[in-house]
Parts: sequence; structure tokens; C-alpha cells
Amino acid sequence: MAGLFGKIFSILSGAPEHSVEESNNSSKHFMSSGEDPVDLSFVKRFTDGGGYFVYCGSKKEIINTLKGAASECGESHFFLPEMLLTTWFEESGLTIAKNNPLDANAMASTCHAAIAQTGGIMISDIQTSGLKFAQLPSIHLVFAKVSQVVNSLSDGMAAINKSHRNQRPRAIITLKGKMDESVMQAKVDPNKGRQLYFFLIEDHLFPEIK
Repeated sequence: MAGLFGKIFSILSGAPEHSVEESNNSSKHFMSSGEDPVDLSFVKRFTDGGGYFVYCGSKKEIINTLKGAASECGESHFFLPEMLLTTWFEESGLTIAKNNPLDANAMASTCHAAIAQTGGIMISDIQTSGLKFAQLPSIHLVFAKVSQVVNSLSDGMAAINKSHRNQRPRAIITLKGKMDESVMQAKVDPNKGRQLYFFLIEDHLFPEIK
């Protein structure tokens, strides 16, 4: 897929430095065990696996990117199990289904964490209104804050334990691009054939997610 989502690394190029400047503790967060910052490591693995990525530094970029994603995937009707995404979709002129995933061929959700080591995205029944992985539409837009990109799966679990002490997820699943090696080698994997978009958004634009 070319066009909007073909400009992955040029869009990301300013994001790590910008984020480091905003927090005295972020330099540790953004550096993985290798040479790349954590967010760049995630993007490389995620896009190598066939996922589509874009960085949004303003509300205008979020709205414009949503319009572009809808155009590129050929969908204008999205299942939104989480109300906190509704405003962005309404302002993008997209139609929303709030209760039944069968009402749309595409969906959008937040996530718990994006894992740099694997290029996977952790979501759970909290984001999907209790629906099973196989019940989700095959086109999935995921929204995350910059601070939700972590190095390892254990870091992702720690983030879940911290932010959901009173509402523990019942089923945690990992979204990956359909060309990810583990997905392709598995005989059965719900990620097979899944078209996955990842929107990385500056924290101040997404205060609803703790």
C-alpha cells in the first residue's frame, strides 16, 4: 500500500526527539536494549510484519490521517466499542457503529501497549467490549499514546497491572501484521488476513488513556 502510509519513517523522524524533550524520564523509556529508540524499534518490527503506521502530532493530523486511512482501506463505516474515539471519527465524516461489529467491516480501538521487541500490540476485552478476537472486523485501526510504546511483553503487563488494578482484563490478545513471521508460520492465527493500522499520538492529545 502506497500513499499516506508509505511515508512511515519520514513521519516518525521527529517523534522520538520531541518526546524526549517533554519528559526528563523519557530518555530511559525511549531507549531499548539496542541502538534504536523503543518507538522506532516497534515501528520497524510492526511494519516489517505488514502493519501500517503513522505518527500524529496534532488533532488536525489525526483527522486527516483518519480520512486517508478510510480512503485507502475502502471503508467509511467503523465499529467503535470505545466511546472515547467517537469525536475523532465524527469530525472525519466517518459513520460509526457502536454496538454490533457485524454492522461494519472495519473497527478502531485503543490498546494497552505496543511492544518493541515483537512488533505486537496488546489489547484485551476492555477495548473490545468483551468480544472474542475472531469476532472482530478484519480491518483494525489502533490508537496509542507515545508513552504506551514499551520494550518488552513484561513491560506491557506491568502497564496493564498499573492502569487496571480495579478492572482486570479477562482475555489479553496480541495484534500483529499479517506478514509477521509468527503469523505466517502458524497453521491457525486470527491475525491472518488482518489489515492493521497503528496511530501513534502525542500523550497530550489523548489524556483519556491513563
